[in-house]
Amino acid sequence: MTNQKYIFNSGKPYSKDISSELVIRTITNQKDLKEYDKVPRLIYKDDDKWVPGLWSEFKYFFQSTNPFWEHAETKLFIAYKNGIACGSITGFIDTLYIESQKDKVGYFGYFESIKDYDVAKSLFEVCEEWLKSKNISKIRGPIQGQIDMKSGFLTNAFDLEPYALATYNPKYYNDFAEKYGFKKIRDLYSYNLDLSKPIPKYLEEAKAKCEAEGIRVRKFNKIRAGKEMNWWVPLMREIFSFHWEYVDVSEEEVRSRYEIKQARWAADSKLFLVAENEKKEPIAFKWSTPDYNYVFKKLNGKLGPIEIIKFFWHQHSIKRGRFNFVGIDKKYRGKKIGSCMNYYTMLEMKHRGYTNAECGWIDEENIASQRTIEKTGALRYKTFRVYQKDIK
Repeated sequence: MTNQKYIFNSGKPYSKDISSELVIRTITNQKDLKEYDKVPRLIYKDDDKWVPGLWSEFKYFFQSTNPFWEHAETKLFIAYKNGIACGSITGFIDTLYIESQKDKVGYFGYFESIKDYDVAKSLFEVCEEWLKSKNISKIRGPIQGQIDMKSGFLTNAFDLEPYALATYNPKYYNDFAEKYGFKKIRDLYSYNLDLSKPIPKYLEEAKAKCEAEGIRVRKFNKIRAGKEMNWWVPLMREIFSFHWEYVDVSEEEVRSRYEIKQARWAADSKLFLVAENEKKEPIAFKWSTPDYNYVFKKLNGKLGPIEIIKFFWHQHSIKRGRFNFVGIDKKYRGKKIGSCMNYYTMLEMKHRGYTNAECGWIDEENIASQRTIEKTGALRYKTFRVYQKDIK
């Protein structure tokens, strides 16, 4: 891991002239990174549904202190047309994934492009060339370096406002990817839950069954957040170790990835539920949140003192929720614990006056999770597609 502030600081500048109008350059300093972060503002300047990401979160990901870079490397590219930044792409190589899966796969992420196939094609090409130079045989994406964060291009429901943590993009991104030769490798589903409807009787019965068996559901304890993480992080790693594309990383990386250090003040304890057995041992969790996109839209990508005040002021006006992660110890699966926690989550969201909740994403091959969420009455309504292309 480099001693520089950013993982790309030690990289050599690279520039490729595509035409007299179009040039591709690499990122080598924070000034370039700020330019990179501005590209989406050009793409979505006329789209009132788009929500700017937080600059602080974006730049942290590429800082050398991020444990992800202990087993990964990256290259960031910007496209300029007539001197204006109009497209971006990032290449990723995760050596931990390659070693564990025995598959020389590289990724692309943070893809943005104006509606100009020449720009998109040039970005795909330079990313593929870099991966090829590193002896990578497949390019897969979009994946923002880590599968459990934003992944896949949205393929439908472009008229709906995105929820927090969900991908959002123009329809033509899929057209550009397929024209370049990418093929679908996996679809990821999201579900919409109408909270105006009554809670299904099945969930209430699941709650009663769990209670009869001595299973208790409690809130996440923010005061003892550090102690909570001592069981949550190992359970998180164990539960997701068999999920598609998941890489078993260190506890330090899990903590940094989900902003655990900020859990004491950032977690919504009434929506972060913990299931315990008769011995009061944690056996499952369900992490849900308000849809913070409502607030993030007002912050415009900033998170200074004024924005923090805005965050706490406006969060009480949120009217949508999001089911993020659920995990159950394998020894306790099949006991309706997931449905039990769904009951309590829906009850709390309805109490807050939420109108809807988004659930997912869920891997298209994870049938068990799909069936569990469908028992809440949620309907599948969005598909995010991950593509792959062989590198020749």
